[in-house]
Amino acid sequence: MPDSDMNWTKIQDEIKRCEKCKEEGFYEVKCPDDRIPTSGPQNVKLLFVSEAPPLNTRYYFYNENSNDRLRNSLFDLLRSDLGYEISIINDFIAAGFYLLPTVKCPSARTGRNAAPPGKVIKLCAEQHLKREIEYINPEGVCLLGRTALQGFLILRNLWGMQMKDSGEVGRTLSGAAGKVLEVKILDKNTKFMISYWPTKRHRKFHEISEHIRMLMEIIGF
Repeated sequence: MPDSDMNWTKIQDEIKRCEKCKEEGFYEVKCPDDRIPTSGPQNVKLLFVSEAPPLNTRYYFYNENSNDRLRNSLFDLLRSDLGYEISIINDFIAAGFYLLPTVKCPSARTGRNAAPPGKVIKLCAEQHLKREIEYINPEGVCLLGRTALQGFLILRNLWGMQMKDSGEVGRTLSGAAGKVLEVKILDKNTKFMISYWPTKRHRKFHEISEHIRMLMEIIGF
């Protein structure tokens, strides 16, 4: 069951102050990090779940003063491949979209940006992402990349989803991409699409658009 007093501002304030990784001794995580969304969710149909904010910058996705690569790539896909007129965050939210990172703080290895370790993904997904998804209550969720997939595989157990066998998802991201799984979250069946991290250097960059289109058709968006 969701927290009886679940409130978006409260959830985000807790994320902004969170030092649980430091308390657990996960010193590769640079926390706390205050890069929470600058705009709240509004009637979200499709939620994108990304990886983690990057190291060595004060900005991420929602801050339009920055030249954010994730925002640029995702908006490009929505415009060029799916026909949406999206150029700013307000357009993105008004169209029924929203985005959250799986892990809320950046990780470093030898002083450089690094993918978050599994123990960090587990802690952050259970502590924060689960509550955010339950609050937003989207029709569908598009998982962008390996970290987002790992976070989902952790949360699906908390939501009581039983997999018939591990091959239902796939052993690799490339083997899992394009698959749709249904999870009952609270009292609602939510569809999850597995896809790639949207970097234009990825040879399957435009396959992400097909995954988004497929998910939109399934949820009637």
